[in-house]
Amino acid sequence: MKTQLEKLLTLAFVCLIFFVSAQKQLIIGTVFDDSQPLPGASVKINGLSKNTATDIDGKFTFNDIKDGHYNLQISYIGYETSDIAIEVKSGETVDLGAVKLSQQRKNIDEVVVTGTLKNTEARALNLQKNAVNITNVIASDGIGKLPDRNAAETVQRVQGVSIERDQGEGRFVSLRGLPPFWASTTINGNRLPTAEEETTSRATAFDFFPTELISYVHVNKSFTPDMEADGIGGGVNFITKTPPMKTEFKATLGSGYNAKADKGVYNLGLLYGGRTKDKKFGYLFNVAHFIRNWSTDNFEARRSGDEGVFRMELRDYNGVRKTTGVNAAFEYVLSPKNTFYLKGMYGTLSDDETHYKHRIRFDKFSAANNTARVELQNIHNLLITELTSVSLGGIHTLNKGKIDWDLSYYDNRFKYGNIPDKQNNSYYVIKYTQSGVGINPDYISDHGNGPRAYWKADGGKLDYKNPDALFGFYSDPNFKMDASQMRFTDLEFYKVFVEEKDKIVAAFNHEINTSDKLTFKYGFKYRDKERNARFSDIFYNWNGGTAPLLSDYAPYITTQPNGPKYLSEMNAHIGNTFGPVLSTTGMDQFWFQNQGNLKINPTDSEALEYNKALGRNFDVFEKHADAYGMGTYKLNDKIIILGGIRLSNTNTKVQGYNVIDNVLTPVEHTKNYLAVLPMLHIKYTLNDKTNLRFAATRTFSRPNFGDLTPGGTYSEADNEFKGGNPSLNPTYSLNFDLMGEYYFSNVGIVSGGVFYKSITDPIFQDSFIGNYNGMNGVQFTAPNNGKAAWLGGIELGINKRFDFLPGFLQYFGSQVNATFMTSEMEKPSGRKVALPYQAKELYNVQLFFEKKGFNARLAYNYKGKYAVEYAEDDINDSYYGKYSSLDFGGSYQFTKHLMLYADVNNILNKPLIYHFGKNEERPEQVEYYGVRCNLGIKLNF
Repeated sequence: MKTQLEKLLTLAFVCLIFFVSAQKQLIIGTVFDDSQPLPGASVKINGLSKNTATDIDGKFTFNDIKDGHYNLQISYIGYETSDIAIEVKSGETVDLGAVKLSQQRKNIDEVVVTGTLKNTEARALNLQKNAVNITNVIASDGIGKLPDRNAAETVQRVQGVSIERDQGEGRFVSLRGLPPFWASTTINGNRLPTAEEETTSRATAFDFFPTELISYVHVNKSFTPDMEADGIGGGVNFITKTPPMKTEFKATLGSGYNAKADKGVYNLGLLYGGRTKDKKFGYLFNVAHFIRNWSTDNFEARRSGDEGVFRMELRDYNGVRKTTGVNAAFEYVLSPKNTFYLKGMYGTLSDDETHYKHRIRFDKFSAANNTARVELQNIHNLLITELTSVSLGGIHTLNKGKIDWDLSYYDNRFKYGNIPDKQNNSYYVIKYTQSGVGINPDYISDHGNGPRAYWKADGGKLDYKNPDALFGFYSDPNFKMDASQMRFTDLEFYKVFVEEKDKIVAAFNHEINTSDKLTFKYGFKYRDKERNARFSDIFYNWNGGTAPLLSDYAPYITTQPNGPKYLSEMNAHIGNTFGPVLSTTGMDQFWFQNQGNLKINPTDSEALEYNKALGRNFDVFEKHADAYGMGTYKLNDKIIILGGIRLSNTNTKVQGYNVIDNVLTPVEHTKNYLAVLPMLHIKYTLNDKTNLRFAATRTFSRPNFGDLTPGGTYSEADNEFKGGNPSLNPTYSLNFDLMGEYYFSNVGIVSGGVFYKSITDPIFQDSFIGNYNGMNGVQFTAPNNGKAAWLGGIELGINKRFDFLPGFLQYFGSQVNATFMTSEMEKPSGRKVALPYQAKELYNVQLFFEKKGFNARLAYNYKGKYAVEYAEDDINDSYYGKYSSLDFGGSYQFTKHLMLYADVNNILNKPLIYHFGKNEERPEQVEYYGVRCNLGIKLNF
């Protein structure tokens, strides 16, 4: 592959040298408003068939212009059209510099809203309108109008997009009802490496990436050949901020309150950028820091064997999350035709989490005395995610086109902080057990799997809709956990380290304008990836005498934070049963003082030294080599056809472990495959306000890392092998999209469309009989490629100001969108089900008000339930329940330089629910996050 890279870079270099040669006349310029570039502006030369659109930085170029006098016309939704007379002379480049557009002026029949929101929507809609593919765009100021604090939360407002949450914050992004690992998530066009605590998928967690670093978000529902196409659902591209046209200083300072944590929230943002007097050197420094205290109440009903609950877990989380993002960008304009850039980014999320877990063990119920046991887990951990990236590139305008290139490096890692110490940095757990706790026998039944508590739907007493019945299992209504009866059981070090590096990402693109109607483009991309995953779960038991009681550590025990308020949203009082717990200092001291009395329990522990945890300890070395070619043909003033093909070669080497004859043995597997991805787009412009788009594309998704591990364990007693499958094929999808759009003059849009995906080689957890180490008839449990699946849906949306209404109502407006989906796949057993993660419906409803400097927006988001994991019957299927949220964002512009803003998150405080079966009668997990609010100021100079 090194030879391939050398050939690719040599070819790109030769192309660059060959095409950067003698140039004919050019016309170049940058379109902007008062302070920001206007991307997607329509620029045409009157009298000629030449027209173009400004790029993401507001820049445009006309190549190969003959001598003469011309008139340029520049138009933009929501802005006055500008006409510029120019003269082109032989051998010269006409550099118009910065071309300023002004907002449309108010007349007697039209109301033009002042402020930044309309400008923001105009930039986003112009980019969307001028794109050939099917895409949705969000601009930075629009992001700031709602209290979305990370990159994942930003895109939840887009039709067809949903997110998964962690502790109330957006984390993973799903497109059109497909799993997050089937979506491509990129920054500045490069797919990010992944590193996450519990998953081994290719999905990128975006809770570490602050919105303040984002300039634009492109949600691509269909790919063109010049985009990385490893995303069946589509792709989300976050574009970071770049040097501004003129000197800017922005500062944000805010503070708020988390009602559930009963503690504060703090945020700080700084941006400074500008250019030298000759405009050749541009610079930008952008920092965002966000500290929030948080609290989550959660209960989980664990099952084993049947639908009965063998263990009820009452979880009380409290923590402090700190997010820091740094973005630096530099740009040097060597000449009007040659620009170089250097970008660097750093993002980190640290979560200092204290967690008290009360586990009621119904499976330990004794009918002799109607008692069971209660376990207390004292948990403390510091979760750290870090991303670092550096990019160097250039853009070169040629006589008949342009060349751009980019060299990037990315490093993403997850680790636990130094708790309880540097050597044992882990998810740190100390467990105590109180036996002989009275349990109401009416709650307990044995259906052949041992004592269980059953839900009302299954004839039991547990009732999610009745908190007294849900938590009424103690026989003593005044029961409280007793530190003098809580005896130490075990200590656990749960360790995870994941690092994924893209050691080099090299990209080269060359666009050739053969005529006013036809443009060719080709390019190459190479990525060298390395991923290392390390995992162990070590349990210690007391060794030497009787284990201590919780009361023996009286100096270090404390009242559980927010204990009496636990699940107050449900009007529950089970928090009154919580007794004393270990403080975080007490947890550390327990380890420091008792190491000599603790001994590893190899039976319960999971680690390589015990021939276990093989699926979580492996290395991946992967090389991607892509090439594409495409052509864009303007059939006439109304029809544009874009067609092409992308070839993506993947070479994956996975190193892991197997256990052979009770000996841990290194294993390695290599797989190579070529994805052939043809793509066709047709854009029909009925008139200046109306587009009709069609796309037929083929995309793919590489197997998740965890599914590729060659590691596995053979059990001779069971004649069974459990492990990964490094021979998996990628999943492919043939996609068809049809979308219509109408753009309102006063900044707005109404759109509707349909989509269909035919999916082949989806990956399932499978069981099959095979040969292992010379033995026949071995039962294998591993991921495997399954039968074909399909997904279809409808998207509808409208963004409209009510300027047609009289009086005060004309300052209101709304954004409404909805997505309806259906799908089908067949499990290896023959059972037909919907695709995992596919909700039937997604809704967004926003109502906004803008008058002069005052802006207010209320946003409602709804996501229907969907299955995340299938069994063989519905009662055992695991569902992510329906979820809705309501957020508010408001601001007032006191002066040109000073703004006051206020945000409120999660106003409805609806629970996040996982449940077994299609309804909520058998909840698996229920979680509340509380309401959060924030107030602050923004300065802009």
